Amino acid sequence: MNCGDTRKYFYAFLDGELDVEKNVEVLAHLDMCYGCSQKIEKERLIQKRVKETVCTVSTPAYLERKILRSVERKPNFFTLFKKSLLLKNRLIPLIGVVTAIILIGSFFTIQNNLKRQAALKASRGNLLLTLADSKYHDYVKKQIDLDLRSQDANEIVAYFQNQAGLSVTLPGIKEDVQLVGATLTEINGIKAPLVFCMHDDIPIVLLIACNSEIDFAKMKEVLTDKLVVYTDTAACGQCQIIGWREASTQYVMVSKLSSEKLIRLLMKV
Repeated sequence: MNCGDTRKYFYAFLDGELDVEKNVEVLAHLDMCYGCSQKIEKERLIQKRVKETVCTVSTPAYLERKILRSVERKPNFFTLFKKSLLLKNRLIPLIGVVTAIILIGSFFTIQNNLKRQAALKASRGNLLLTLADSKYHDYVKKQIDLDLRSQDANEIVAYFQNQAGLSVTLPGIKEDVQLVGATLTEINGIKAPLVFCMHDDIPIVLLIACNSEIDFAKMKEVLTDKLVVYTDTAACGQCQIIGWREASTQYVMVSKLSSEKLIRLLMKV
């Protein structure tokens, strides 16, 4: 090791930071080189005097108090981290409780809304049964003017499509039932297509429910080969009412004909 290399390691040598191999090399060079040994000795003395001077200087009392107060006011990183962690530990359960309350409240709100919607839908459906009965009597008493008088089923279907955008499908009814016409009414926001027919000079009113759910559960269920029909006495107590479903459409027929007779008029029975 030459002088230049040795002098690069002076301060690390004096501070005891060299590994064993480098330390031995520096010592070997100092033993052989008078100049380097003198220079490193001067550096050693300078370091010693600096350390002695620093050790004899004391911190003024006022400065020490100021520093301590500053440290007390400003917590260190670990103190802040600990406080943050404690706060999070308190907040996490609280957030969980609040979230659970919100979810439970939302669940019951949705359930109540669904129940109200179902009740409203069922109520509207039941109103349709009453409407069919009422319109039948209006027709018998000639207190209703038909919107369309026609014996053409296609013309009646087109009328409902044009007037209300309803895709109405007329049920299959036997040939001895004669179409008279149709009208479009509304109850509680529900468009109700009504078709008027005659059989043996007895009027029949057919109501077609496209956007509502009529509850037939309270009516008597009649099983046929191809169709399930529900029968009951109309609200007036003088007429018979039958109902059935085909695909997504429900149908209601009201007449003074017996329910058995009305069922036999259907093509699918």
